[in-house]
Amino acid sequence: MCRFDERISCFAETKFQRDGIEVLTGCRVVRVSEHSVNMKVKSTGEYVVVPHGMVVWSTGVGTRPFVRDFMEEIGQGKRWILATDEWLRVKDCPDVYAIGDCTTVDQRKIMEDISTIFEAADTDRSGTLTIEEFQDVLEDIIIRYPQVELYLKSNHLFQVTELFKDSEGNEREEVDIEGFKLALSHVDSQMKSLPATAQVAAQQGSYLAGCFNRWEQCNANPEGPRLFGSAGRHAFRPFTYRHLGQFAPLGGSKAAAELPGDWVSMGRSTQWLWYSVYASKQVSWRTRILVVWDWTRRYIFGRDSSRI
Repeated sequence: MCRFDERISCFAETKFQRDGIEVLTGCRVVRVSEHSVNMKVKSTGEYVVVPHGMVVWSTGVGTRPFVRDFMEEIGQGKRWILATDEWLRVKDCPDVYAIGDCTTVDQRKIMEDISTIFEAADTDRSGTLTIEEFQDVLEDIIIRYPQVELYLKSNHLFQVTELFKDSEGNEREEVDIEGFKLALSHVDSQMKSLPATAQVAAQQGSYLAGCFNRWEQCNANPEGPRLFGSAGRHAFRPFTYRHLGQFAPLGGSKAAAELPGDWVSMGRSTQWLWYSVYASKQVSWRTRILVVWDWTRRYIFGRDSSRI
């Protein structure tokens, strides 16, 4: 539950405790034997042994052998997941695209290109950057480096002039390269990796489909941000993830939801909301009917656990 709002995590822990489930947080499993689980408490370093009758191990999905072999071939063997750029092209393989939870978007840091951006924005070659010159390239910067917009919002910076303030809070009409670096030095701290969810994969698939369908059009008339290191523009805008919320079924006909706008919902009504969203996302009416029928059968006859 670490990816969810703290209110949801607290609700889930409280519910599990009411259901008689002991929740151990801050523990790392170091060994699983036939009759016990050995864990280490991170805060104290103490080792704890918990006896068990059956262990259900749920720790995520590993890399498929096919993907792992491909990563070895292209020099990404030391990574735990396949890296792509912001256009979902595999790093060092621009003709190969990858989406889904086998990949991670390696967002480029703005500080890696800060000198190039400064040179491109300094149109009069004065060695300093005015507010007007910076505003001329700001839109392209935000598209190419989305962490800039996140930084501005998180720090409540509504005017570009606020970035140009000196250490004492005084506004400046222009800055040199060192002042420009200082103004954007904390921007990359807003970079976040995308969650390995179907929601991300679906948006990535739609993005690539749109790019491929408009391939010739966009290569003839590029619509992406400008290339700061050279002339021209990128053919496409980079992939941008739009978070539409997430659900967490908690058992006992209860669920928790975290939706855009800092809206959190928990309880039985949220479970029905989850049912409706889950059913609506099925690929066909046949699948929807089968899913709803399975839920109805489980509600009437209970869950079949005879084969566990």
